Amino acid sequence: MADKYAVIRTDLMSGTKQPADLVSLRFYGADGKVAEVENGVIVKLEGYEDGQREVMKAVAAKAGDDLNDCAIVAGVEVMYDERKKNLDEFINEAGKATRGYIPRSRNIFSVTAEGFVSGTVPKKGDAVGIGTNGKIAAGSTGLGTCVDVEVVGRHTYYAIKIGKTEAAAAAKA
Repeated sequence: MADKYAVIRTDLMSGTKQPADLVSLRFYGADGKVAEVENGVIVKLEGYEDGQREVMKAVAAKAGDDLNDCAIVAGVEVMYDERKKNLDEFINEAGKATRGYIPRSRNIFSVTAEGFVSGTVPKKGDAVGIGTNGKIAAGSTGLGTCVDVEVVGRHTYYAIKIGKTEAAAAAKA
């Protein structure tokens, strides 16, 4: 079987009804070149690309990054390779603009185990943060809390309720 990638659900994300909480982004790796990116990765937005007014430059977020400067990658799973049929076979291609959701307090999204650092998943009630390569770090803090674990078909989803984002924004003002 091919690589398995994270699968994301945008359960209760404000971007589904509030377009101001959606961004178009292009992901850049540590080497500064465009790179592929899994859904569910937390990225830091670094402003618009040169000559763009819609597509933002994004890099993997790190622990301690302000959530107000971040987005959660959630590209539309359109697979042009007819051999691929499962959501866990999808990855956002290098160089393609993809969709990101701005994290807002109390928003909820769900992601499979592949969205966590080393596949280490939280239990219901555990705090989570941003870890290596923008993946979610179980047992860390700063992103939110795992509020549910749900098995749907062949996937197990870990629902993450985003923590307070307003406090950080108010402190900057």
